[in-house]
Amino acid sequence: MAAAGMMFLSSCEKDEPPTLGTGPSEADVAFTFAPTAENANIIEFTAPNASLVAKWDFGNGTSGEGTVARGTYPLKGTYTVTLTVFNSGGSRSASKEVTIAEDDATLLSNPLYTLLTGGTSGKGYKTWVIDSTRAAHMGVGPNPSSALGDVPEYWAAAAMDKSGTGLYTDQYKFTLEAFNFDHITSGTVYIDNEQSANFPDSYENKGDFDAPYADQTGKWSFVEGADTVLKIDGNGFLGFFTGAKRIQSNQDQRK
Repeated sequence: MAAAGMMFLSSCEKDEPPTLGTGPSEADVAFTFAPTAENANIIEFTAPNASLVAKWDFGNGTSGEGTVARGTYPLKGTYTVTLTVFNSGGSRSASKEVTIAEDDATLLSNPLYTLLTGGTSGKGYKTWVIDSTRAAHMGVGPNPSSALGDVPEYWAAAAMDKSGTGLYTDQYKFTLEAFNFDHITSGTVYIDNEQSANFPDSYENKGDFDAPYADQTGKWSFVEGADTVLKIDGNGFLGFFTGAKRIQSNQDQRK
């Protein structure tokens, strides 16, 4: 007897991609602004749609988030402010110009500005370096902090542990005027081994890598809130480059 064959067939339907919804409209970025009652150089910006995520570029090197946000302008001039809103369907941006008529030096007296730059009574800038002589000047720890506080709980570098690398030659200059930032690299920076593929000319050094890297300039700003963040635009960063810009907690200034 001949063997009987059997074939099983099934049908399939192509899955339709999920619907993302409609992106923000032109009306969603038609923001308004007005000087605050306390100071004509502090401008309050309002996005029209509170249901969307709103991010602001105040045009002066600073930024903000939220439906209502404030931009501070110590120096007179014309600034281009950009609102970008987001929802599941995408994003949309719009820009407007804001003109500040007069300087207001009192707005530069922010304690954070003074800490970082020396303030209006100083030289107008500070240059910072890693305090390589201090134990735990670089390390790894939990985020958020553990019961031990803001310490590199998992691993901490000993004093001068990374001598001979680009980490200790970098300088970070913060200028009060125009909120300028200068990352002085002396030609190399220190990067972790996972970043070496992004730097074709990098070479192994002290368990990680050094990479050729020219000086970088940009702007600095503070995003103040429950957790205040120092933000640097452009390609500059602080300390050991891991792919993200972050502040090393144990830095000391060198005047």
